[in-house]
Amino acid sequence: MKKLIIICAFVAGVSVFTACDKVEGPYKVENNTSLGTLPGTLSDIRVLNATTTADDISSLKATFTITETDPKTIEVVFEWHGASSNSVSHVAGGNDVTFSNDSVAIAAPAPYGTLTFKYSATVSENLIGETDFVVPFTPSSPVKKVLFEDYTGRLCGNCPKAQRLIANTLEPLYHEQLVVATNHAGHYAIPNPANCFAEDFRNPASTELNSFFGLTAYPSSMVNRVGYPTNHIKFFNSWQNDIDQELSKPNDAYVGIYTAYDQSTRTANIVVSSEFLNALSDDYKLAVYLLEDSLHGCQLDYDLTTPSQIDSAYIHRHVVRGAINSTFGEDLAANPSTQTKFLRIFNYQIPSNFNDSQCYILAYVYKASNYYVLQSETKRIRP
Repeated sequence: MKKLIIICAFVAGVSVFTACDKVEGPYKVENNTSLGTLPGTLSDIRVLNATTTADDISSLKATFTITETDPKTIEVVFEWHGASSNSVSHVAGGNDVTFSNDSVAIAAPAPYGTLTFKYSATVSENLIGETDFVVPFTPSSPVKKVLFEDYTGRLCGNCPKAQRLIANTLEPLYHEQLVVATNHAGHYAIPNPANCFAEDFRNPASTELNSFFGLTAYPSSMVNRVGYPTNHIKFFNSWQNDIDQELSKPNDAYVGIYTAYDQSTRTANIVVSSEFLNALSDDYKLAVYLLEDSLHGCQLDYDLTTPSQIDSAYIHRHVVRGAINSTFGEDLAANPSTQTKFLRIFNYQIPSNFNDSQCYILAYVYKASNYYVLQSETKRIRP
């Protein structure tokens, strides 16, 4: 069973029926980053020293109290495992009150530890609502994974040889320890409307990464972006050795992804959990991307013996479709200590021309000063 927090809200003087029973997780469909039917959002959520068992499903109750009619004061108190948080309150301006960067902490009974987050919301007078939220589980021995960023183009005749090496050798060798993201960028990725290369597999994020990291020869790649800024571009004859070297290093972080998907609106609700397994220095960031696998489309292939050397039934793997929280992500932690989970919530609508049954979320944590990737993870949007 997954760890799940159930958030329920009550308004003073209003009788509200709320469902606070245990719910199977990991995450219930909700609206954007808002708290279910509650107005407002959660941000900068940190779970400190949480229980390490996988079957911890319990209630987290948020109590909103209107203490006066005019002006209105709204007070927020959270309860978890019988312990109450500190109270945070603000006076409403008109019908709204904004909670911004207010830290709420709960020191719950052992072994549950401390729940800490900042609450940011604009709340109207009618506060009836409820939602579910995830307190993620970190396994006792997290698997170290390597991010393999492949740079390619449909008019790159040597690139299929690289993809075959990835699919036939590297992925069977490393299994879940290899996370592949294929960026279509550069001059070989420019579409040609005059033939079967008209569809554009590029996206602004891949183009920006390609330019920033200075990739000009294809196929080429980065392996956890190790070696930046002078030796980060890797070619296929060194890929296996580069991956082996990265897997031999200590595992410093864990990334977990929880998703719920509404097929009617093509909206993915995403919770990304990051935990640092060792105390580290420097600043760290989180980047979240959308991938689409197994796209069918023409590809120039110099290994073909046909006159055109064009494979009209080529299957493109692990294609980066775009950034969810910008090309270089967002700030996550500075000088992080151990046993702290950092949670981020995202809402993303899958474009109609993407095959949502083949779409994945990619999330990775990297060091801000040199772009080195500590840990990465992927998760299919639809089950």
